[in-house]
Amino acid sequence: MVTEKSRTYRVVHVGTGLTGKEALRAIIDDPALELVGVKVSTPEKAGVDAGRLCGGADVGIAATDNLDAVLALTPDCVTYCATAVRRENDAIADIVTYLEAGINVVTISTIPMVYPPAAPPQWRAAVEGAAAKGNSTFYATGAEPGFVSLNIPTALLAGAGTVESYRMDEYAIDLDKSYPIWDVLHESMGFGKPDGHVPARIASGKVNHDWETVVRYIADILGLELDGVELDWETLLAPTNLESAIGVIPEGTICAHRWQLAGVIDGRPVVAVQYFATVSSTPWPERWPRPSRQGQGGMVIRVQGRPSMCAELYFEQSASDRVNPGVAVTALAAVNSVPAVIEAAPGVLGHPLAGPAVVSRQSRTKPVPHIAAR
Repeated sequence: MVTEKSRTYRVVHVGTGLTGKEALRAIIDDPALELVGVKVSTPEKAGVDAGRLCGGADVGIAATDNLDAVLALTPDCVTYCATAVRRENDAIADIVTYLEAGINVVTISTIPMVYPPAAPPQWRAAVEGAAAKGNSTFYATGAEPGFVSLNIPTALLAGAGTVESYRMDEYAIDLDKSYPIWDVLHESMGFGKPDGHVPARIASGKVNHDWETVVRYIADILGLELDGVELDWETLLAPTNLESAIGVIPEGTICAHRWQLAGVIDGRPVVAVQYFATVSSTPWPERWPRPSRQGQGGMVIRVQGRPSMCAELYFEQSASDRVNPGVAVTALAAVNSVPAVIEAAPGVLGHPLAGPAVVSRQSRTKPVPHIAAR
């Protein structure tokens, strides 16, 4: 007899890029999950063992680029980690296909769907319709936006009284060291671009597209009716030639940028997300709030009220694993939620999952060490 506690859940994984590989490895290592298939989009990955695709030993599951073969496996859940960069509508269409087939879906790819009430209405309608047709369940998660900006504040605000303002500051500092790819940092972040250049994240509308869901979620759980959501941003120019891991940032060009997306009431920011991006040689302006750990990126939640609160979160690099910890936690937020999503009622899960059922299960493969009494 299979009990609830001993049940394993059959999973097909989609996407083997930077984050997708970490999710695939986590599924293989999770005692509650059984990997039954891997869907890839590039022909050279088709036929490759899933273990090799995530840097491990063979596990006897070959990847396929055949959608019909994946659907024929009838898994309990698909972990959808395929990129949605410049293909968000395609990603939604992929997810709709799985949901209509009666397969539950957990994804990190469609960022605004971490809080469906504030996501694009056409996406929400498509996913809701597909889940209803297939009697399946959909859940979007991730790190930030994701559990960092939804779950952690929810827990913190459980002890709040009067909240006058809420802001989460994210520090993406020393990006030349953590992500030393010139094309990305120059073209996307704007480092080395001339004065007046608008960083692509802002120019493309991505800031509003992805982070407004976070602002609206916090406002909604606090019962605040926002007059609107406003974007404020600025760039810093290098005071001299700045040495960095991606080369010299010339004097007078962009060496950092800051943006804030704020929900306002009567012209006053009440719920905000603020983001700082720098290279390692950037002089830090006195007007910018600082994290407590100099030279280390992280997140700081600041609540002004009665009582006021401040919570800081940093991802530490593992001594034994060189995977970017931000990438790892994004993947694990999805994998850890799979059983809870499968057991949930059909439909679109509109709030972040949390609690003792949504944590790592990988440690349970090893016996708990005995601690001698002192």
